[in-house]
Amino acid sequence: MSVISDEGEMDLEKCVETYEEEEIELPEDSTSGKLVYFLVPYFFEKTWISDIVASLSAAYGASLVRLAYFSLRDFYDVSFETKLSDIFSPLWMIIHYFLCFTFSFWNFIDNRKKVKIETKVLQQLLKEVAEIDLTGDPVAWQRIASRVNHFSEETGYRYSLFCSGEHCMHFFVREIVKPIECQTYDIQCYCEGEMYRNFWKNPPNKVLTERALANYNKSVENFGELLHTAEKDGCRDDTFEKFHSIFNTSMFYLVIIELALTVVMMLAFIISMISYAIFRYPSIVCLS
Repeated sequence: MSVISDEGEMDLEKCVETYEEEEIELPEDSTSGKLVYFLVPYFFEKTWISDIVASLSAAYGASLVRLAYFSLRDFYDVSFETKLSDIFSPLWMIIHYFLCFTFSFWNFIDNRKKVKIETKVLQQLLKEVAEIDLTGDPVAWQRIASRVNHFSEETGYRYSLFCSGEHCMHFFVREIVKPIECQTYDIQCYCEGEMYRNFWKNPPNKVLTERALANYNKSVENFGELLHTAEKDGCRDDTFEKFHSIFNTSMFYLVIIELALTVVMMLAFIISMISYAIFRYPSIVCLS
């Protein structure tokens, strides 16, 4: 019995040594790494330029409600002189520009968390999940995330795909486990920037997915609720996501209110013009 025990301990020590030899590099390991994960693609992909242009356009578009208001006011009271600076108020435009830019930037971060994965990289992820010991390796998901990040960089992707092991696990549960459990099999992947939903229909991909899912389910059975908490999608249930949701909702209602006010005031202006023409020149209207 002692011999068997010693051999088991030796095997375990060998596994631990093998795990320790592999260096795990993830953006979550440092604060600067997290900033690089989110900000570097934002600047190097020149997303910030399109956000600035879109925010400026939205800020000018928001001035339509002021234009409608001043047009209606001047129609009824010509004693006030409307200036261009009144319509395009600097403070009004700065506030709207800041809100629109913040909205665009937060959406970029949210999309960065969702991960757009290429077909080859998704196959590599499933292969890693299928082969690694999710119950015996304490940092299994960190190891998977690190390996997939290196593989994606080798295939031409310039940035880290996953920020952390938890991020990788949440992605696997949300994009692989959930569609299969719901029997939609809607597993999304990208090829040259175009999204495809037929990953499951490819027989080799289906076999690979089933192997990965079987290994994951085995780890869930062994650990109970520990791993299955990933289904709550904690990557989307943190403080940032709560503020993001509140801000998006606020922006939505702000846009709706401004559009409604603009439409109402423009309709009021048009009706006023028609009424003015009818009652000011009734004879002309009758002759016509």
